[in-house]
Parts: sequence; structure tokens; C-alpha cells
Amino acid sequence: MVGLAGFNISGDNRSSEEMTRTFKEDFLFAISNAQVCELGNSCLQRGLLAILASTLISLFPSTSVEAQVRARMIDGKIAEGRFYDLGNEYLELSRRLGTKLVLKREVLGWSSYDLEKDDLGGILLVLKSGMELGGKVRFDSGTREWVVELELGSARYNDVDVNRTIQPDGMTSDDRFTVRLGFHDRLNKAVDSIRNGNALAKKDADQFIRSAGFFAMATLTEELDKKSNPVLRRLHLEEKFRMALPAGVSDSHPGFLNALVLGDPEQQITLLREVLLENGSDLYPLLGLLLLDDNQSSELRSFCIDILQRTHSVTELVKAWQISQGRAQLALAIALGENGLYIGFSTLLDALGLDEQRARTLAASKLEEYTGETFGFDPAGALEDRQVAIAKWREWWSLNKDSIETVTLAAMENNTDNPQRRRSSDLWRKGLEARTDGRLDSAERFFEQAIEQDPSAMGPFVSLGVLLYQDRSDYGKALEYFSKALGRKPGSGDNVNERACYYHIGKIYALGFDLEKARGALTKSVQIDPNYSVAWFELGRVKYDEALLSDGDRAQRLKLLLDARNTFSRGATALARYREGLVVVDRTNLPFDSQLPFSARDHNNSIRQIRKRILAEMGRFRVRMASISLMVSDYNEVLKEFELARQEGCLNDDLKFLASKARVLIAAQEEGGTGSDSAPSQDSNSTP
Repeated sequence: MVGLAGFNISGDNRSSEEMTRTFKEDFLFAISNAQVCELGNSCLQRGLLAILASTLISLFPSTSVEAQVRARMIDGKIAEGRFYDLGNEYLELSRRLGTKLVLKREVLGWSSYDLEKDDLGGILLVLKSGMELGGKVRFDSGTREWVVELELGSARYNDVDVNRTIQPDGMTSDDRFTVRLGFHDRLNKAVDSIRNGNALAKKDADQFIRSAGFFAMATLTEELDKKSNPVLRRLHLEEKFRMALPAGVSDSHPGFLNALVLGDPEQQITLLREVLLENGSDLYPLLGLLLLDDNQSSELRSFCIDILQRTHSVTELVKAWQISQGRAQLALAIALGENGLYIGFSTLLDALGLDEQRARTLAASKLEEYTGETFGFDPAGALEDRQVAIAKWREWWSLNKDSIETVTLAAMENNTDNPQRRRSSDLWRKGLEARTDGRLDSAERFFEQAIEQDPSAMGPFVSLGVLLYQDRSDYGKALEYFSKALGRKPGSGDNVNERACYYHIGKIYALGFDLEKARGALTKSVQIDPNYSVAWFELGRVKYDEALLSDGDRAQRLKLLLDARNTFSRGATALARYREGLVVVDRTNLPFDSQLPFSARDHNNSIRQIRKRILAEMGRFRVRMASISLMVSDYNEVLKEFELARQEGCLNDDLKFLASKARVLIAAQEEGGTGSDSAPSQDSNSTP
């Protein structure tokens, strides 16, 4: 056999890269001297060489497989590895330990410049084991094997063991795309071919850019900023469609994007309604993009405008208004005005001068509605009189344009450092104080003024909605304001408002016994803030009610009840985390004690009151869990909740009653010979 004594692996003063290179050289030297072993059979010798070559590849994979992408996610994390564009809403991150799907809309940016240098080009083999092999690769059609050529020998892999091949341009055998050496040069060349090439070059470039998909977006954006091109704009828009898709749409609706782009208006709208029911607000960015597509029908674009107006998605509406013309821009200007943003004022003014009287009448009525002014404009009046009124309108617009555009910019860019937002915040605070004092009319007026001052702020909408349903019992109007609040782009600290918004929506639907909608809203609330214990409690109550009202069999009701109990348990855990966090604000843990702007007595009293409320809330959670456990005959769990409440200091009369019932039932089971082996002990410290 081949002796391995010739390997030079001694010494520790070299880098791991140098040692690896020397190890490989010595390994190849050993292979080249294999004839000294007198194998006596050239076929056997070649077989051994192949085995050694395969071993060498396994131990030291070619550096040509190391070209990767480094991506920054919206949560700030960095992911690095082989990224594939799957041609839908997903990228696939492939690493040696496995693969992971990544939603395109969750990636902030990516780079590969410092990683491409390790790609030596050529075809790459991706084995089913996940290993990548590069170098001189060819396919032996006679044996149906892939051959990887080495310096002294080759390694062979059955075609069935190869997951995919990656071409030097990044195309793969299974219709994916990944970044390879020279990607940016190829992409720039493709863009140039689209602009200046012949028909064949344009076709090839179109296919390459379409395949590159997500990875081509930054370059396409830069190129379109320099100079517009209809083909590049189309490719750019199609990929933005894919990036706007919510998770799972491609699986639940195969061919969704093609059907949406190429179908007739009736089919498109039917499909959108169906997907909207499943995905809700996650689909709004796609509706905004459809408005930007000049190839879409007026029916589809009208549908998108209507949805975005009624859901108060101002960001998508503003972007669409900025690039639209004619009737579409007029419809968008009105949709924005209905949401308190008058950036489309100039469009309404232009409509006053149209020949069509219906358009003039509509524009004039909206201008009066938004501003309270008419300036004597009569849509059916003489042309000279209309022009005089239009001139007065334009003068009004010139005086108010800057403040209106500032508010709109704040709504789109989430800019909180502007005078309108500060005045709105002051009015909102006054409204909160007035409601606390019981001055409901004043509170309502302050909230409305805050909204007028800055329609992009979320907080006043939420507060007005709460006032309307809790103090006025006007549930319909409250839902309208909560819906408007959710149409605003959440800003810094607005997670609190957003979670509260969904919580109150859930409460309203629960009051009307629309349990499915209540469950959806409350689930969204706890997704935004998993520590929001009050939302967990309401969600548990809704699931409990659903279980009681279920017309399913006993097994189905049992499943629903256990799900409700688990929901209460998660809420109790969230409340416990909040209680533990109060230790941080204990007086003894605060620095510079004598310099604090409050007295120790007031501070400690506040903390005491908060802890009392938390204990009362924890008791409510324990009662709910114990009640469900009693219903499903899980008596040990009832006593467990009793004991936990006793330890936490939140024991109440309801828990004592439930624990007593559980003890009686356990005793009855034992007397009847049906007692469980896991029945609780009769220790007086753990039972009432």
C-alpha cells in the first residue's frame, strides 16, 4: 500500500492555509509515487488513484466553490453563504450544514465583491450531500458520470448523486441563479445590450437579467435613474413584484404572478381578492406596484386604488400618484385626500380646467371638502369666471404648499423632527390628559386637531378609536380610526401603538362575537409584541369561546380547549417576564439617588401599585388555566396552578375553589379504583 510517511505536516510556525497547501502537495507527491508499491495491476492502480483523488477533494475542496454572498437582513443580522434566486419571493441560503429559505423583502442589501475573487470560474458541481466541487469539470455521457480533473488523476460522481450544476455565468441546471465571478461585469454588459445591442443580444441580455432577478435590482435602479428604458423598467418592475410577495404565495397559488400580470382584468381582480383574504396588509406593497405598471388595465388599477384608500396605505398611494397621469392621477389625488394628505392638490386644480364638466364638478367638491373654500367656482359657469376662481385656488395652494408637502414627506419617510409632528404630539398629550380627567368632549377635539396637524402620526388615531368605543360605544367609527392608524407607517416607538391597535380591534370583534376576526387581530398584536400579556389574555378568551361554541366532536373541542390553555400559559409567561423587569427600576438599583427628580416614597409606592396589578393579572391567568384543566379532567394541572399561585403570591378565591373541586374529584377517582398514578400527594402544603 502507499506509505503516508512522506507527508510533511511537522512544524507549527506556518498559517493553516500554508499547512493545507503543503499537505495537498505532499498528498499529490505520494500519489505520483504510487508505482513503488508494485500494485501489479494498472486498473487497480488507477482505481486507487481515483479513490485518493476523491479523498483529496473531500479533505480539501477546491477554492473555486467559495464564491458567496454576504447579505444584511432587516433585523440587522448578517447571513453569508451561497444564495440562490428561486424565481419567486424567496432566496435560498445554502451552506454546508443545510439550506434555508429567505424572503426577499427581508433582505436590506448584499455584496460579493470581496468574495468573488475566490471563484476560479468553470462549472461547479453541487452534490446531494451539499458539498460543492469546482475546477475542470466535464460530463462523461458514456458512463453518465461527472468527472472532476485533478493535477494527477480525476474523481467521478454518478449523475444521480449530483443535485445541480452551476454554470460560470451563475445559471443552474434547475432554473436557479447564483452570483459567480464577474457577475457585475456580465450584468453591466447585459444592460448595455438592452440599450444598444441587436435583437439577438437584447434577447440574451433579457434572459440573463430576468434570471439574475434579485441580484440585478441595485444595478437596474441605478441605470434607470440615469436614463429610462422601457425594457429595463419592465424587468425592474417584475422583480419588484416578486420582492413584494408575502411568504408562501407561490406555494399556495402556483403561477400567481404570471396570472396577475398576464390575465384579464376580471381574473386578476378575483385572484387578488382571494389572496388578500389570506394575506391582508402584507399584500398592500404589491397593490402599490401594480399601480405603477402602465400595462395594467384601468379596472385593475381602480381596484388597487380603492383597496389602498380604504386601508389608508398612504405610502403606496403617494408613490403611485407621483408617476401617474390623467384620470389615474386624479383618482389617486382623491384617495390621498380621503386620508388627510393633500399632496395631490395640484392634480385637483388641473382638473378644474378640464373640458369634462363631471371631472370639474368632482374636483371642485373635493377641494371644498378638504379646505372649506370654494372661491366662487361653478363647474357649469362661464369659462372666464372659472378661470378667476382657479387663479384664487392657485394662490391658496402657493401659500399652503410647503406645509402640506412637509407633512406628506414626514408620512413617507417617517420623519418625526418637524413642526407639524411636534404640534400634533402636544395636542395628543392634551387629549390623553383630558380623557384621564373625564373631559371626553375636549379629549375628542384634541385628538382630532392632532390628526389634522399631522395625518401621518399613528398615536392620535389609536387614542381616538379607543375613546369612541370605550366611552361612546361607537364601534364602527372606532374600527375606522384603528384602520386609519394601521395605514400609517409605524415610526420609532410606534410598535406600542400598533400592538394596541390590533388589540382593540380584537376586543371590538370579540364583543360582537366575530371570533375569527377577533382571533386574527389579537394574534397580530402578540406577534408584534410577544410580551403583550393583555393581548394574550384576550386571545385565550377568544379561543376558549371558540372551543365552547365549536360544533365539532369531543376530540376537536378538547384540542381547542388545550390550545386556549396554552395561550393563557404564554400570556402568564409574558407577564412574569414583565414582573421580573421591574427589578431594574427598583429604587435601590437607580444611580445618583439623591439627584433623582422624584421622591423615594412616590417611586416605591408606584412600583408597589404596579406589582399589585401584576399579581392580580397573574391570578386571572392561573384561574383560566385551572378552569380549562378542570373541564378536561386534568386535575393534577389544577393543583399545579394552585401551587404556582401560592408561591407567586397571587392566590385568590377562585383558585381555592377550583383546587378544592379537583381534590374531591381525585379522591372520587381513587375510591372508585380509577385514580391516576400521577395523582397529587395529600401534602397540606400543596393543597387547600
